[in-house]
Amino acid sequence: MSWSIFQCQDPDFSVRSAPDNITFGVSRHAMQRSEVFRDMFSLCEQEPGNSPEAPDAEGPNVVDLHEPADVLAILLRILHEPPKPPEEIVSDPPELDSYVKKYNEATVIPLPLLELVLLHLVDKYLLDESITRVLEQHLLAHAASNGLRVYSFAVANGMSKVANKASHYVLPMAQYTLQDVRCIPTVKAYHDIVRLQDFRVQALRDLLLKEDIFPHGYGACQPHAESTPTTWDTRRKALLARIETGSDIAWEMSSLVETFRDCKTCQKACIAAVDMLAYKCRRIPKTLEKLPSGYLE
Repeated sequence: MSWSIFQCQDPDFSVRSAPDNITFGVSRHAMQRSEVFRDMFSLCEQEPGNSPEAPDAEGPNVVDLHEPADVLAILLRILHEPPKPPEEIVSDPPELDSYVKKYNEATVIPLPLLELVLLHLVDKYLLDESITRVLEQHLLAHAASNGLRVYSFAVANGMSKVANKASHYVLPMAQYTLQDVRCIPTVKAYHDIVRLQDFRVQALRDLLLKEDIFPHGYGACQPHAESTPTTWDTRRKALLARIETGSDIAWEMSSLVETFRDCKTCQKACIAAVDMLAYKCRRIPKTLEKLPSGYLE
């Protein structure tokens, strides 16, 4: 799909790209998805001598816009064919982590195009909120692969809900280059991410240290009452130094299930401990808004 190509099948008005002197036939009805054009048509209808007849390239039914033709075509496409939400790929069985979502890439508007539209066109032409909400959904669909970029763009443009959800996908800050982090618009936005990631790392470490394979001796295997906890403890201590904000410590510890394959009691206890780790990990805040009150102050 080429967003810079636009053609209206049944035009009753025209808009012209002043810089490129290219005229597009448009639908008045579609153009009224913009408050700017809605007000313009309302004012024009109040003036005598104006009529909603078919457009005449030199007549009163033409308005000049100071937009390049390719940008204007994008605006017109959005107004005439409002984008649908990106198509979510539902896993079977469903993901336990509701924040992890996957989308059909063919249904997602490219990120550079979204940045242009959201930064330049939405506010300038006051597009309907229904369109803006869908565009924000498309922006968020890029967060899993472009967490820092989406987070920074959302913060810079006052999209607090998008910024909050995108904060979950920002990689450990140490992995970014100086050039990468320059996109973060404010010191507070940078500090918030650092605090979120530090909170998660500390919480994951504390959780791992407190989770025993035989909690309070429950389900203990008498023949392996010492060796199994030692193996579990050795593995988790080795993992502690490698924990990052996005670490899946339950998955890391699950490799021990095979280690205990020769003892059904120990293996059952290991599976239960790993499942409990996974459950408790899901309760650790993943986004800024889930942090304890006052933590970011």
